[in-house]
Amino acid sequence: AVSPQMHDEFMLQYQLPILKHFGLVAYGCCEDLSQKIDILRQIPNLRRIAVAPFASVPVCAEQIGRDYVISYRPSPADMVGYGFNPDRIRKILRRDLHACRDLHVDITLKDVETVQSDPERVKKWLAIAREVVDEIF
Repeated sequence: AVSPQMHDEFMLQYQLPILKHFGLVAYGCCEDLSQKIDILRQIPNLRRIAVAPFASVPVCAEQIGRDYVISYRPSPADMVGYGFNPDRIRKILRRDLHACRDLHVDITLKDVETVQSDPERVKKWLAIAREVVDEIF
C-alpha cells in the first residue's frame, strides 16, 4: 500500500487522462481505498468505488456517501471458502451493509479461489446475502 499522496502522484495523475475518455468509471479492485476517497473525487465521471475486503466499510461509506455507488466486496474466504459458516456470513454482511444502508451499494463476490469442492456454497451464500439485504434495506 502507498500513501494517498503517492497514489495520487504516481498513479491517479497518469490514469486521469485515460479515464476522461470513458462515460462512467468504476475505480478500484483489491486495494484498500479507505484513505483515498477524497483524491478519487478528481475523476470527473466516477460512478462506482470498490470497497475491498481489507477496507473499512464504515469509513468508506461515510466518505463516499450518496455521491457514488459503493461496490462492496466481502472476503470470498469468509463468504464461501474455508469453514463455510452461515451465521458468520450473516454477521459480516449485517455489519458491513448496515454501514451502507441508506447509500447506493452493490455486492460483488469476486476472486473466489475455492469452495472446498462444494459449489452449492455459492447458492447458499446468495440466499443468505439476499436475506440480509432484505432485512437491512
